[in-house]
Amino acid sequence: MGRWSDTSPATVDLLAVVGYTAITLLATLSPLEGIPLAAIAIPFLLFVPGYAVVASLFPTRNPRYEQHRLIATERILYSVAASICLAIIVGVNLEFTPWPIRPTPVVTALAIVTVVASAIALFRRYSRAPAGSSQTTTPYGNAGDTSGGSEGDGIQLGTIVVGLAILVTFSCVTLVAAQPQRGEAYTEFGLLTENETGVLEASGYPEQITLGESEQLYFSVTNREMETTEYVVVVQLTRTAPTGEVIERARLDTYDNRTAAGDRWLQRHTVTPVLEGERLRLTYLLYKDGIPEQPTAENAYREAHIWVDVTVS
Repeated sequence: MGRWSDTSPATVDLLAVVGYTAITLLATLSPLEGIPLAAIAIPFLLFVPGYAVVASLFPTRNPRYEQHRLIATERILYSVAASICLAIIVGVNLEFTPWPIRPTPVVTALAIVTVVASAIALFRRYSRAPAGSSQTTTPYGNAGDTSGGSEGDGIQLGTIVVGLAILVTFSCVTLVAAQPQRGEAYTEFGLLTENETGVLEASGYPEQITLGESEQLYFSVTNREMETTEYVVVVQLTRTAPTGEVIERARLDTYDNRTAAGDRWLQRHTVTPVLEGERLRLTYLLYKDGIPEQPTAENAYREAHIWVDVTVS
């Protein structure tokens, strides 16, 4: 009747593509990692999505009825080129979504493309089967047909496809390079002191301060949030119970600064204790875009502290 059976060569390659896609997706979602995961995922990334797309664009055709066909080497070449292009395109589009460029989102997106393209390829193969044909057709053309009439057209078509693949890849890479890298948004926050040579370092913090006297310190805020940010730093001196619970707190100072993306806010300041006792916690609380009514370490965006003894002279 002109329809292929489910076990004919017209469908076995697409079933293998979908099956391998499912295996790769399951492996990516599983705890599997390292070399075993790479051994499964890399062949998928470099060949499978492209094969499905090429199959949908160039479905199996009997050269007796159709002029153009792809031989095996052409199909493999186009599949690799298309897979590389698809991986880059998926990566570019993930840059503009909430999902990071990680194995699971990338493989999931490519798996969707592969399954959809395979379904289109299967539909086109069935719909183009010549009625009453007794000749078996494979995904690589008719093995029994030795006609070379389309070889010149195949070479020209190959040049066009490879050229388009290179153009798409170059365009995607250029687009990514032109966009500011999103990366992970965060803020660096730390305490510094000035040593004898005038160099700032994250050490040499005071361990004892006399009540009513002052110590000079620095705090540093580096904006990695990818946008200008309003920062507020609250300096507190707190007394804590052995369990760590705060039983007394005193706000010493509040500082604010509008910091551009990538810039560093370095604040020199003096600390003058108003509480007396041992193991008091000098706490720095960092907030973005305002502070709550009661600043605490629990509601701060970032927190840094040192322990000091405050004694009476």
